[in-house]
Amino acid sequence: MKIQIDREEFEEALKKAREATEKKSALPILTNFLISAEDGRLTVKATDLENYLVLNVKAEVDEGGSVCVSSRSLSDIVKNLTSAILYMETDGDKLVLTGGRSKFKLPTVPTEDFPEFPETMEGEEEVSGNLILEGIERVEYAIAKEETRIALQGMFLRGHEDRVHFVGSDGHRLALYEPEGNFSEELLIPRKSLKVIKKLITGIESVRISKSEDGSFAYLTSEEWRLVIRLLEGEYPDYLAVIPKEFSAEVLVNVEDVRRALKRLSSLAEGKIFPVKITLSDNLAVFEFMDPEFGEGREEVDVDYVGEPFEIGFNGKYIMEALDAFDSERVWMRFTTPDTAALVEAEDYERDPYRCIIMPMRV
Repeated sequence: MKIQIDREEFEEALKKAREATEKKSALPILTNFLISAEDGRLTVKATDLENYLVLNVKAEVDEGGSVCVSSRSLSDIVKNLTSAILYMETDGDKLVLTGGRSKFKLPTVPTEDFPEFPETMEGEEEVSGNLILEGIERVEYAIAKEETRIALQGMFLRGHEDRVHFVGSDGHRLALYEPEGNFSEELLIPRKSLKVIKKLITGIESVRISKSEDGSFAYLTSEEWRLVIRLLEGEYPDYLAVIPKEFSAEVLVNVEDVRRALKRLSSLAEGKIFPVKITLSDNLAVFEFMDPEFGEGREEVDVDYVGEPFEIGFNGKYIMEALDAFDSERVWMRFTTPDTAALVEAEDYERDPYRCIIMPMRV
């Protein structure tokens, strides 16, 4: 193999590809890239056996070939070179990189040791890259981070009644983003795959999506890359059934006012649990944190509320993370009883079609 390539374009490709490798693995081959040169392009393959990524970069190919090399070493070297053009060629069992006055020789491993990739299907449905990114950003925070039901360890993506549903839940809260659109598949995408997707998509392209006949894999393709994702198994919970429909208290709040109040109270808390009691009265919401060890705080926020006094407790961290996902200045917080889930949604749901359900806690 002997090629020359634009260093910045190659660096960007390696940055994306590295997200699909294993950093520490019982199979050392998964920490490598498989790089192939032919027909005016360089192809980079990366996998962790859950994500299979193929990236193409334009290159001047003087001599074709393939090589398997450390993803970390190659990425770090290319990132820190200052030359505009990078020259690469194989020399026996070494990959030689030359850029400006810098020269490196990297050891390689046999290309036949690199895992076989599943056959890629061209996606039949086109989805805006920006829509996918927005959906991930809105619900990723609510996806289970610890070992729990397999289905809750990923994002559920499906079409429903002329909308595209992006769903994330850890059993204590649920985030649903449902912009207008059409999508016929149902995909349960693992958390790590979402990180790979976010690295790949710029937002301006259309992404073609399809699903294998047996339902095991999803295929995402664009002009420059192809990604095969091993989908999570299991049935996603009926999330629409848990959205409350009737409420005894509904309060319209300013997102920034509540976020800042909770941020100040959180300075007293430590750990993942940040218990906050919310008390509603006419046009006023009081947020209180009390802990014998760390102290206590009280915040008053003006709100739009007229009704009977109402008290409920939450993990304040869940409210803060939900508010961060809104693209609205004001949101509704709707309550049924102090022991049932609360619904948080935008003041204008058609403009910002996002909602979050949060389970209460005893405070």
